Amino acid sequence: MNNNGTPFEVLVFATGITTTKEANTLLELLLLHKGVKQANFDLEDIDNILRVVSCGITEEEVEQLLSVHHMQCRALV
Repeated sequence: MNNNGTPFEVLVFATGITTTKEANTLLELLLLHKGVKQANFDLEDIDNILRVVSCGITEEEVEQLLSVHHMQCRALV
């Protein structure tokens, strides 16, 4: 749980990110968000997976953040 008593949730996305440079840029942006506890990429996976440990950010907010920076992702269930 975070300091607000909200449990952490792991959000998983397939992305169009293909380079380490793009991934690092996105991670810097995500980690500035107060609702993101941790984030990482698995660029070796066919879907270029993004994992976000959320302490408040929603799937929709992650998708919007990427979209604003001309990057695409879709939540995986």
